[in-house]
Formats: sequence, C-alpha cells, structure tokens
Amino acid sequence: MPEPFRSALILALFTALFAASGWLHRWDLLLYDLQMGVKTVAPSDDIVIVAIDEKSLRALGRWPWSRRVHAELVDRLTQSGAKAIVFDILMAEQDRTDPQADVQLIQSVAASERVFMPVITEQNRQGGMLVESMPLPALSNVVAGLGHVHIDLDADGIARGVYLYEGLGQAYWPQLMLSLLNWLNPEQYPLDNKPLPNQQHNVHLIRRHTHRLIPFTGPAGHYNRYSYSQVLEGDYMADMFRDRIVLVGVTATGIGDALPTPLSGYGVPMPGVEINANILDSLRRNEAVTPVSFLTHLLGSTLVVMLPFLFYPFFPTRAAPLVSVALVMGFVLVNWILLRGMEIWFPPSAVLLGLTLSYPLWSWRRLDQAVRYLNEQLERIHREQSLLPVHLPAGDMSTAMQFLSRLMPLQGWVVYDARSGERLMGGGEALGEPLEALGKEGWQRSGAELWTMIERPEGHWQLGLSWPRNAVPEGRALGLVSDFAYQFSENPQTDQGGVLERVELRLRQMRVATARIQRFRNLIRNAVGQMDDGLMVINSHGQVVMSNPRSAFYLGHETDQELLGEDAYKLLKVLEVQGGESWEEIFKKVMLADEPVRFEAIRRPDTELFVQLKSLQGVEADTHGMIVNLSYIGTLKRSERTRAKMLNFLSHDIRSPITSLLSLTQSQQKRQGSAEVLAEEIEPLARRSLKLADDFLRLARAEAAEVASFIDTDFVSVTCNALDEIYIKAKEHQITFKSEFSDDEIWLLGDPSLLERALFNLMENAVKFSPAESQVTVKVYRDQGSVICDIIDQGAGIPEDQLQEIFLPFIQSSLNLLSDIRGVGLGLSFVKVVADKHHGKVAARNNQQSGATFSLSIPCENESPLQESD
Repeated sequence: MPEPFRSALILALFTALFAASGWLHRWDLLLYDLQMGVKTVAPSDDIVIVAIDEKSLRALGRWPWSRRVHAELVDRLTQSGAKAIVFDILMAEQDRTDPQADVQLIQSVAASERVFMPVITEQNRQGGMLVESMPLPALSNVVAGLGHVHIDLDADGIARGVYLYEGLGQAYWPQLMLSLLNWLNPEQYPLDNKPLPNQQHNVHLIRRHTHRLIPFTGPAGHYNRYSYSQVLEGDYMADMFRDRIVLVGVTATGIGDALPTPLSGYGVPMPGVEINANILDSLRRNEAVTPVSFLTHLLGSTLVVMLPFLFYPFFPTRAAPLVSVALVMGFVLVNWILLRGMEIWFPPSAVLLGLTLSYPLWSWRRLDQAVRYLNEQLERIHREQSLLPVHLPAGDMSTAMQFLSRLMPLQGWVVYDARSGERLMGGGEALGEPLEALGKEGWQRSGAELWTMIERPEGHWQLGLSWPRNAVPEGRALGLVSDFAYQFSENPQTDQGGVLERVELRLRQMRVATARIQRFRNLIRNAVGQMDDGLMVINSHGQVVMSNPRSAFYLGHETDQELLGEDAYKLLKVLEVQGGESWEEIFKKVMLADEPVRFEAIRRPDTELFVQLKSLQGVEADTHGMIVNLSYIGTLKRSERTRAKMLNFLSHDIRSPITSLLSLTQSQQKRQGSAEVLAEEIEPLARRSLKLADDFLRLARAEAAEVASFIDTDFVSVTCNALDEIYIKAKEHQITFKSEFSDDEIWLLGDPSLLERALFNLMENAVKFSPAESQVTVKVYRDQGSVICDIIDQGAGIPEDQLQEIFLPFIQSSLNLLSDIRGVGLGLSFVKVVADKHHGKVAARNNQQSGATFSLSIPCENESPLQESD
C-alpha cells in the first residue's frame, strides 16, 4: 500500500471515530453559533411582538393579570385589523376569583376567530411523568389553532432548533407557528398528522420528528416590540397592527421562558415569544437549517480529510503547511456557504481537526519513511563496501606503510587510540606524543612529523608519520599521503534504534557515504578518462550516456561532453566499416542477438581503428545497452604493410638466386663432365630452398588476406583444380585418388587461390604418408550450413598426442623422422590460417582401421549466385 494512501486511511479512520462518537459535539455547536452570528437579517415587517414587560407590570400590576385584560387586548387587536393573534401564554386553569373573566376571554377569542394558543409538555413535579397542558376546554374550542411551543435545548443548554411535530401519546401537535401558517395558507403549509410508524401510543412517551435548526435573524430585541400596556392604552398608530401577525408573550425578567440562543449565548437570553417569531420568519422564508444525516456526515468527513494527501505530493515540502492552512480555510468557507447560503448544517469540528492534523501526520510519515530509506541505503552501502576498493581494513596498515616507504623517505609511523591513548601499531623510528585537538580533516605538522585523526568503526585513531626534516611531503606528495589516510577511515557503527535514529544523524551518515561513492566514481572517471582507447556507453535508446576524451578525439569532436546525449548511430557513422557489414546490422547483432562484434574501421582520411561492441547487461542490471571500444591500430597497420613489403622483398631475394642456381645445375646436367655430381647434390637443396620460400610467402599472403576481397567461389571447382595439381605427384608415388561430391556446385564467399592451395597441401600431406599403391579418398558435402572436405588416406595415422599440434607452424609429426620425410611444418599451418580467414575450421583424426582423415569446414551459401539472380 503506498505511503500517502496509508496515512490518509489512518487519518480518515480517526476522523470517522471523532465524527461518530460526538466527542467534538460542543465544538460543533460553538462553530455553529459563530457562523450564525456573522450576519444578521432584517426581520419581517408584518411580525409584531406585544410584550409583557416591566413597564406593563408597573402599569397593570403584578402577574398574573385578570383574563379580562387579555380579552380587552384581543378585542383591541381584532379591531385594529391584526391578521392573527398568537398567545405564548398558557391559560390552563380557571380564574376562581373571577369566573366571569374566563367567559369574557372566551367570548372575545370566539368573536376574533384569529387567536392561537399553545400546548405545553411539562412535569407537575420533579421526577414526575410528562403531561400535556392545554388551554381551558372552552377556550380550546374557540381558538383558531393550537400548537406546541417546546424549544429543544442542546447539550450546552442553548436553544438552536425545534421539532415541527411533537406530542404525548396519540396527541401529535404541530409547532404553534406551523399551525398558524397552515391556518393562513393550508396549501402552502400542509400539516403532517400521520403518527410515526412502529411507535406505541404511550400517553407518557414524547413523540416528535422533523427537526430544524432555527436561522435566527438577529439577537434579542431584533423584532418590532410594543408594550402590553401601551397597546391597551391605544398609544399606537391606527394601522400599526393591520394585516400583521401579533405575538403576545412575556419579556419581563423572572416570569418568562427566556432562553440562550446562538446569537446571545449565556449573555442576553431571548424570550420565548421572540424565539417563536424567529421560527415563524424562517418557516415563511423556507430557510430552516437542516442538519446532514449521520451517514452523510461520516462519509463526508472521511473523504474531506483525505484530500490533503492528494495535494501534498504536488507541492514542494516547504509549501505543505500553506496547503494545509488553505484547505482549512477553504473548508470553513464551504461550511459557511452551506449554512448561510443553502441552509445545510455540516458539523465541521471532526474535519477541521483532521485537516489540522494532516500536515503533522504526513510530515511524520514522510519523516519516518525517509529515516527508514536512509537506514536501508546505509545498510546496503555497508554491505557493498567490499565492492568499492576505497577503504581498507586495519590489518593492511603495515603493508600500506611499506608501499608508502618505497615512494617516500618515511622514517617511522605510529597509531594511537584517541580515547584511551593506547599505542595500537607502529614501525620505524619512534615518534613523539600526538598533538592535542587533532582535526578529522587535514594534517597538522610538528617539526618533521605529520599528525591526523582517522575515524574507524571501533573509534578514532591518531596517525603520526615521521620524515626527514628536509623531506616533509608537500604538494602532490602530500595529496598522496592524505588519500592514503582517507582509505583507512570509516564511519563508526551506530545502533539502528533508539535516540540515535535521528534524521540529522542519518543525513550526516548519508553525506559521508555519498562522498565515499563520489570519490570512487571520480576514481573510475579519472581512470576511464586516462585510457588510450576510446570508450562509450550507450543506453537502450541509442544515446551516449558515458564517454571519455579519447573516444571524442577518434570521432572528430573536441570534448567528450559533446557526445553525451547524442545519437550513437550518427556519431559512429563517420567510421567506415571494413568487412562489408552496415552499422544497422552491427547494432542488431549487439542489441538483439547479444553477440559481441569486432571489426576494423577507418575515419577518413587516415585514422584506422579496431572497434569492439558488446551488449551491456549485467547479472543484476535491469537496463540494456552496449559498450563501444575504439582502439587505434594505425601503427599496427603500418607495421603490417611494412612487413608485407619486407616479405615481398625477401621472397624476391630468396627465389631469384635459387632459381638461377637451379637453372645452372640443370644446364650442367646436360653436359658431360665432373660437374654432374655437383649438380645432383645442389638440385635438392635448391628445390628445398625454393619450397621454403614459397611456403613462407603463401603463409604471409594468407595471413594478410582481407575478407573484403573475398568473392563468390565454387568449392567443387576449387577441389577439382587441387586434384588436377596433385595428379603428377600422386602418380610418382603410385597413389590413386577417389573423389565423392554430394553436389555439382557448392558456392561460398572466399579466396579461390587460398582455398585451392589449402586443399593441395592436405592432398600432398596424404600422398606423403600413404604407402605405394594405396588410395586417397576426397569427399565434399554439405553439413549444417557449411561445406566439408574430408581427405582420407591409408597411411600409418597420427600419434594421438600430436593431433592438436600438427597445425602449428614448424611442428612436424614424429612420422616424418621415421619415414625420412623432410619439411618445415608450414603446409598444415597454412591450411589453419586459410580456414580461420574463411571463418571455418580444420581438424585431424585417425581412422578406426588405418590412416588419418583431415576435414576442412567452410561456411557456404544455400544457393549459387546464378540461381539467386534467376
């Protein structure tokens, strides 16, 4: 599982836990109150409150007042044209002192036909059962509507919402303001009086549904308010209450049901009558805030807190805190738009906590991942230190000092343990005490002594070197001594856990390890750069990823930096391949068939190179490419040309006098005289010298043969020519030849003169070692893409220990000595050179009965050139 996804999942689970548990519920309420208080809304003009305030109490006397007072208020408001009159006052008991007052109130309410009164759910005593208190039965029968006025208080005691339907048992009362609106406009505000499913009608069980948060328009006193006594006195404009909804309720302190609201908190509570005014206003505007469902809150919270882990990877690490802050502010803005613009309440505390913790969690996981990565890399580097010949074990110190003393006049050396001061090793002349406060870098001089500090896994060493006073190393010599000391330094081993697992420590160790690898890389780069051969490394895209200055020089460029990233094919096209192959074919062989290729090439006008290409694919490498090596062979080629001229000269100087000598001896034989005996002795020597010269010349020409000069050759015709040439010598030795050809023509690319001479040498060798009146068989046939010529004699065979040596120059079989056959061992060597030049091979084996078989195998074509052209 990817690390960002794992961190996001962890944070999402914690956020879901906080959202589901309600642990942050009070914080949600606080944020709700803050958002609700940001903006106030102008109240509706047709909603008026008639308040039972302190002024009215002073004018009308102590509370409760006579029902006659309320009847008079109803009559006055009705006469003033009020659209509806809503009492937030419970009149559940009869007036025992003035029963006629109840009758007067009932008559006024009945005559008005627009009065609404509340139903209250309460407890008669502490711990008692819930009961519903309603207006007097006679009064309930004449009111325009009834409804509950219960305000739901949250856990912090603040009134924020209301249930639109609530009641005990079978009673199922709409909220008083909803009842009013239904009376005013039944079609727009229908009532839902259906009982809740699966609920028993327990008379003491409260039943309610359709919860709405109240979007308060403003703090207490926000609506138009008139004193109760002021209305009774007629102290208002004539049309003040016309077509208006009048809410009558207590606002005086101590006798009413004032409650804290989001806009007041615990400071200035809002009277119940004004809370009802806000409920009425919100229902009419259809602005009641609806909380999201539990499942929506849970899923939404988990999805939002996962967003930071999608954004963090696309920003620099230093910008991640700003991204976190931006996400928090963005969610606050979205939450405010949902609440104030769409009347949807999404509790934000769990999400805000998750977004706030996202950056610390992401940083912690990234930090932990970085530490684990550094630990893995350090461990890998530690395991592979043996592959980097930069640092040496302590046991090699004495050997290294001996090598250093061969280069410089080192007189003595010593190593101390920096902690204990114990002398660990040393040699030569004694040195003084180590210098105090030695640094880990550089050397400090004391007279003719040099001191430095070396880090080792087992601790720190103090290394001292002693020199003659006038021979203390400087410049390049001092650099060599510094490199000598560095190769014995190594970081101390540290525990992978506990307090040492700090990022600073790991970064320091990684810097040291990186410097060590960089040093080794510089060593390789320096070594490659000093090579006389050109070297290029090419990746699988055909681009040069590594080169040295010599390769740039051979390809006609100023510096090796010009080659990096360039197309290797275009760079190498300046070289003319000697041998007929194209660069496309060469690249295919190396890259696809994994075949190493070697050939000669020329960069005009006169740069002759030997080119080697090999595929680049190590055992553990997952990259492909190839290595190109360019070796300058101009000097070698000039030497070969000089040798060829020398061979031509020697062949002429050797052949010319010997030919003349042979002519003289032949002419002397025709004459009669004492010179005849001399001529008979000179003639074999002359012929032998001539043959030796011819053999040397043929071998040199065979070795100098160029593949580019090969032509289409019929091997059968070449064999027949060799048979014709050997015929006379075979007849002299009473040897017969038998030929067996599998095909009339077998074509190959080669040098016909070299092939003919090679076959003649094999046939001549068979004639030499075959007894008189025996037969030599010559078989020519195809086998697996090659033409094979077997020459089978009936001689004594070849000793087994000499079968692998007879094709070397100047090697003769022991049978030569036994049979008194003279030679210099160049005939079969010539055959071996011709076979190699034609990418073939030659071998010898003894027959089961008698004699030996020599086999020459040369790669051949499937069809003749004439057949291909047809």
